[in-house]
Amino acid sequence: MNAMMNKLTVGAALILVLSAIPAGAIPINVTMIGNQSAIAAPASALGSFGDSTVFAWLQSDIAAYNTAYGTSLPAPTALPSGAPLSKVDTFSGSSSFTLTIPSNDYAFLHWGGKDGGWAQAYYNPGADASYTFNAPPGGHPLVGGISFYSSYGSGSGGGGSVPEGGVTIGLLGMALGGLILLRKP
Repeated sequence: MNAMMNKLTVGAALILVLSAIPAGAIPINVTMIGNQSAIAAPASALGSFGDSTVFAWLQSDIAAYNTAYGTSLPAPTALPSGAPLSKVDTFSGSSSFTLTIPSNDYAFLHWGGKDGGWAQAYYNPGADASYTFNAPPGGHPLVGGISFYSSYGSGSGGGGSVPEGGVTIGLLGMALGGLILLRKP
C-alpha cells in the first residue's frame, strides 16, 4: 500500500511539473490565401512588397486565419506610417536563417527576388525565442532565398508567464527523475 501511495504521489508531482513546461514552443504559420491556410503565398497575393501593402496583407491574413480557425489572435500593429516595427533587407539568398521573434509578435518573411517570390507570416504565441526558418517547399533556387523579413507587434503587451530556459531544464530534470521513481518496484 505504501509503495502504491508513493507512486501516486510521484505521478501527481510529475503531472504538475509537465504542466509547467511552456506551450506554444513553435511559431504558428498564419499564412493564408483567401480563406485557406498556405505554407507560403505567391507575390501576386500582395501585389507589391511595400511596407504599407505588407502590413495591410498581414492584417487581412490574421483576420482570415481567425475566421477560418475560430481563433482570436491579436491584430498586428505597426508604426503609424504602416511600416514594420523592424525590417531587415538581407538579399543574402540563403535558404535557411534564424530569427528571434518577440513574445506574441508577428514575423513577415519574403523569399525570392525584389519583385517576385513568396511571402510567409508567423505568430509567436510563446516567450521571446529564436527560430530557424527554411525556404518554402520547392526550395532554392525555385523559391529563392530570404530577401527580407519584418516584425510587427500584436498590441497584446507581451506574453504570459513562460519559464525561462534554466527553469525549463530543471523542470524536465525533475520530470525525468519522477519517471525513474515511478518505474522502480
